Amino acid sequence: MTYIPDEEDISELELKKEPQDPKSKWINRIIRSIKMYYKRCPYYDTKTGICFIAYDREDNRCRREGRYEGCVILEQFLARRYDEIKASGKPLPYDFRDLALV
Repeated sequence: MTYIPDEEDISELELKKEPQDPKSKWINRIIRSIKMYYKRCPYYDTKTGICFIAYDREDNRCRREGRYEGCVILEQFLARRYDEIKASGKPLPYDFRDLALV
């Protein structure tokens, strides 16, 4: 006997599933590679509490105290880097450490 899901089941499944376009897949991969090398955000200064990505802003303090999972500033930075790399026609790096070489 074949199980046919109701419309409610499909909508719940679609709500749980994140949309995975190539840009968000790449951002998630880079954040996973950051986890392998760093305990805190690599752009966080532990002495002063400043975020180097937001250094040019007036409020450049890290509100997340160096935690990078779910950090909007880091995700926006990686999205900008993705667009820059794709526009230049260079291949995307697979690891966070390779991001500086591109």
